[in-house]
Amino acid sequence: MAKILFIQPHPDDLELNCGHLIHYLTTKSKQKHIIKIASTTKGEYGLPGAQYDKFKGDFLAKVRTQELYNAQRIHGIPPENIHFFGYVDGLVEFTKEFVNKIAEYLKEEKPDIIFAPEAIYTAYYHMDHVNTGKAIYYCIHNKLIDFAPTLYFYSTLSPNFFFGFKKEAFSLIDQLLACHKTQFWLINYATWTYKPKTRLAGRRVSGWKYAEKYRRVYFCKKNKKKNKASLIVKILSHWYSSMPFFRAKYPQDVLEMLKKQGKI
Repeated sequence: MAKILFIQPHPDDLELNCGHLIHYLTTKSKQKHIIKIASTTKGEYGLPGAQYDKFKGDFLAKVRTQELYNAQRIHGIPPENIHFFGYVDGLVEFTKEFVNKIAEYLKEEKPDIIFAPEAIYTAYYHMDHVNTGKAIYYCIHNKLIDFAPTLYFYSTLSPNFFFGFKKEAFSLIDQLLACHKTQFWLINYATWTYKPKTRLAGRRVSGWKYAEKYRRVYFCKKNKKKNKASLIVKILSHWYSSMPFFRAKYPQDVLEMLKKQGKI
């Protein structure tokens, strides 16, 4: 039995990246693993445009928290196994304070395995995602914790581990996404590419047509060569990092305050 931590920047990030794996671990695995979910933010500014400003902030945070609870109940994961770090949607910075907070949580939970957003070779260059992944990597690589969990990155362009699933299992993802009603404006866009991407990953797994893809990160010196990505992946990563992806849409008064604080 292992304790497995899935960490995400926003309440809906795991559904299209780890939904099948989480469901297998919680409902089908012969071993009864302990599954923990941690979210860096509550996604309190995750609505598009000024017309939704009256909902943003604390109100949207409460709604999205409940949406996450509803989705995780499908896996059988109770609210007490879900943790929020309390950072603000769109403003997760890679700082000493942030890294230390992540490290303290890891020391408290002591997970055997961690799944986190890709920190380097990612097509989804949202800084909340990148900085969350970087903080997890930094804690392990620099030995800020006194144990060595196995680390996997999801949403990666350089996968080396695949979890296969059957075509019928797409209905599971539909159920999970249906719980995140406030995010349909973004989810509808993301699902256009979901089936082709999982079909492409499925070609890498014998006996499976579809698969989720992950990158296992190696910290042992003799295995570090396994972390190297291909030239095309490096080029794509550099290209994606130059694109203005998915910034939070703040209300005007919040926007002015953040500008004065130099945060945007």
